[in-house]
Amino acid sequence: MGTGVYFFHAGQYVRYDRGDDASGDPNPVAGNWHGLAEAGFSQPDAAVNLEAGKLYFFQGAQYARYDVAADAVDSGYPLASAGNWPGLNEAGFASGVDAAVNWGNGKLFFFKGPNYLRYDIATDASDSGYPLAVAGNWPGLSEAGFASGVDAAVNWGNGKAFFFNGSNYLRYDIAADGTESGYPLAIAGNWPGLNEAGFGASVRAVVDLFDGRDVWLPNAERMPATKAGPEYLPLPWRGVLHTTEGPTIDGALQQFRATNFWPTLTIEPNTFRVVQHYSLSAGARALSDAATPENAARCVQIEIVGSAAETPNWAPEKLAFIREVVRDIDSLVPIPRASGLTFLDAAGVSSHPGNRMSVADWNRFSGWCGHQHVPGELSRWDPGAIDIATILG
Repeated sequence: MGTGVYFFHAGQYVRYDRGDDASGDPNPVAGNWHGLAEAGFSQPDAAVNLEAGKLYFFQGAQYARYDVAADAVDSGYPLASAGNWPGLNEAGFASGVDAAVNWGNGKLFFFKGPNYLRYDIATDASDSGYPLAVAGNWPGLSEAGFASGVDAAVNWGNGKAFFFNGSNYLRYDIAADGTESGYPLAIAGNWPGLNEAGFGASVRAVVDLFDGRDVWLPNAERMPATKAGPEYLPLPWRGVLHTTEGPTIDGALQQFRATNFWPTLTIEPNTFRVVQHYSLSAGARALSDAATPENAARCVQIEIVGSAAETPNWAPEKLAFIREVVRDIDSLVPIPRASGLTFLDAAGVSSHPGNRMSVADWNRFSGWCGHQHVPGELSRWDPGAIDIATILG
């Protein structure tokens, strides 16, 4: 099971699993989202996660704030959007919004009919110069028939955002700032389970529950690094597999203390030990940052005890252990359960330099890669020709 995204329509919701690419059964909002129905928000118009442990639901001229950890609407809500979201009233958005999406770079976009505005999260105010028309400012939306309005939107965490309008949706490339080719497509048949749940004709709101605060694996041993890692940059989520090139976890930990090249986690397949050094919501220090700030690229790094030369021959139980750690991670942060890269041995890495990502490739990558794929790490070829298909399968 991967991280969940929640779709709302007609008083019901479904949880869509990113990792399994499937949705569950519909359930009523009332009784499951504590306080929303009581606040009059059983059919929210829009929802957005600002990654500070709070979700915001909008319905008509009001909004409610939902605490992820407490799993309930905060006391004192709902409140009027006018006066509490500076600039929305002046833009004509305080009477209601159709969609909201956190772009992941400190900006939030609100959509209402054919217009949108950009909101700065840090200053808690609408940016000047808005509202603007969707047509002409969101490449591809007008051509897809979305210029007249957006029903719902969500940032998927992998460099892509999805926009919904009626029974159709499109995928938007955040870095390229444009709609991808081949869209729009129908919700039915492309979002497994949504049509069967009654969401194929329309989606009212979408929200993700990742709260952006400290994230630790429940079953991991905590051993905080002796040096803080960098803050994440607004880049897609990815994971990097390393090998320690030593036989024991204690030897690896001693080396990390001496060099301060700490990963997010160190894991030992022989003993099934998992040690976490940084929160999944903060950068680690196991990469060199030689070509670009690799450690800050929303990058969860795993040092696997063992040698890269040996990984192709690792027993199934070792691979199964790594697979479970990866599953635990993607249940908490939105790293796609995919790679699209070839994992090579030392000779293969040497003879195929194009297998290593460029800086531009790295900045757009989302999924699982090896140390051998990271730009600037020209002498590195770990974790070797590991069976990545089994680990991600």
